[in-house]
Amino acid sequence: MTAPLLIDTCGWIDFLRGRAGTLADRVEQAIADDSARLCSVSMAELLQGVKGARERQQLELLFAHVEHVPMLEPDWFAAGLAMQALRSQGVAVPLTDALVAAVARRHRLPVLTIDEHFSHLSVDLA
Repeated sequence: MTAPLLIDTCGWIDFLRGRAGTLADRVEQAIADDSARLCSVSMAELLQGVKGARERQQLELLFAHVEHVPMLEPDWFAAGLAMQALRSQGVAVPLTDALVAAVARRHRLPVLTIDEHFSHLSVDLA
């Protein structure tokens, strides 16, 4: 098995929408080799964008078959501290990205993303 990686919401969106390109292809490969990981932040972001029963069923199937990386209370603190430190440097990042990064750091997982906010969040990128 390939080393696990935490897939950010943008990767899931590209994959689910069937977009051609490197990001969607890497998500597909991670699912195929059982290295894809999902966190609750991405689950919430994906669910908020659902347009109908078919998309919701597709997500429920995905959630049932991709390993979930749990989010814990320390992740909230780590995200808040990271955002505060970045803000003091004039850099703003969304809470959702800071949370995904905190989960990735605690589990020592690289993040598969094209979101440039992660370059500020002290995580390994896949």
